[in-house]
Amino acid sequence: MLQACVLVALAQAPVDYLERCPSPVKATARAGRAVVQVPGGGVVHSVEGQTVRATLCAFENHQVLAVRFEARLSTTLPRVGTRLERGATLGQGTFTLDGVTPERFFQQHPYLFDPHAEAVLVVVDVEAHEARRYERGVRTHAFEVGRGQAEGEKLRRGDLKTPRGLYFVTEKSTGPFAGDFAGYYGGHWVKVNYPNAFDAQRGLANGWLSAAQASEVARTWWRRALTAQKTTLGGGIGFHGWIAPWRGDVEGFGLSWGCVVLHPEDVAGFYASVPVGAAVVLR
Repeated sequence: MLQACVLVALAQAPVDYLERCPSPVKATARAGRAVVQVPGGGVVHSVEGQTVRATLCAFENHQVLAVRFEARLSTTLPRVGTRLERGATLGQGTFTLDGVTPERFFQQHPYLFDPHAEAVLVVVDVEAHEARRYERGVRTHAFEVGRGQAEGEKLRRGDLKTPRGLYFVTEKSTGPFAGDFAGYYGGHWVKVNYPNAFDAQRGLANGWLSAAQASEVARTWWRRALTAQKTTLGGGIGFHGWIAPWRGDVEGFGLSWGCVVLHPEDVAGFYASVPVGAAVVLR
């Protein structure tokens, strides 16, 4: 079961998602050792006595988070304003992250990841109607996209909303597709593994999933495999084309039952450039 999040989301900034946290906290800190190494990049903002404080950052699910770093050192202290690189050695002492030991912090936040390291990453700003593709943190493409017919974050099956979260591509297909709505795939389907561990935790809190179900969803999602698709949380989320050309400024961007919709002229290129296993952040 996920622990309650004790981090605070950073305010939205007019910069790219990845640029907001170029050196994120990861579970690589030398916890419990005498030498303090910084687990993520940041800037020293306070030095009092032998205590050094800085704000680091981390990626968890679809959020960029602020992490309070506090180190008590027995050696030379850095000055206020000193830039800390990930893995930098500060000296002898101990440190905490958000007021707890590194071991406890990483137990509470087992799903921190580094989007810069992904071979292929897609970031979708759902309400801004844009999908961006990256390779190892470098943007390669941008696409205008549509979303679910209802605004807001998906909570359960049938609410016609697009999820928010970190997911992974588990399946691709160019058909043939069956059923009355087969034409709306636009000849291409890229499926992601919604729901994830955070969705499952919400489902558990609402009584929609058992503890065993939530735990299984978390394990399966983090393996980048397809999670349970027929619970109250819903499933069947991915990217596809459309049956005809569309204009968001005319007919609106709320097109699908929760999926991300590409223009007919873009969907083939998107399909070809996003492999199974790629990370997808819907935010």
